[in-house]
Amino acid sequence: MNELFPLLKKINIILIRRINKLCQSYGITGKQFMLLNYLYHKECEEKDKFMQKMVEQEFQVRRSTVTSIMQTLEKKGFIMRSTDALDQRKKVIKLTEKAKEIIKLFKAEKLHNDSVLFSIFNQDEYDTLVTLLKRIYDSFAE
Repeated sequence: MNELFPLLKKINIILIRRINKLCQSYGITGKQFMLLNYLYHKECEEKDKFMQKMVEQEFQVRRSTVTSIMQTLEKKGFIMRSTDALDQRKKVIKLTEKAKEIIKLFKAEKLHNDSVLFSIFNQDEYDTLVTLLKRIYDSFAE
């Protein structure tokens, strides 16, 4: 029982290092990539305006942290921010084509990494692992 959290931490560190190594080749950090990836998928799902507040809630970080990351991504040409026409306090975020291209490149790399990572599990084991990890997450997210 005492092995679980140290093991989860080690796995997290390895995954973050892999993401960061890949991101460095594109001039972004792992956190910046995770944010771009999140925005990409939300933009595809919602087909609507995407607000900065949604990022703050999803990543459970302060407004100032998100603002800082957004400013950097905007300077690097990955996003465009504008003020919402209906509510001047809200920031609308749009991904640029540059960001969308990098996401596509990462998707190909992710598919490769996933196939390597999950080749050690059969489908039932994989499903069980995901179920258990979700249960752990849910118990701490409350």
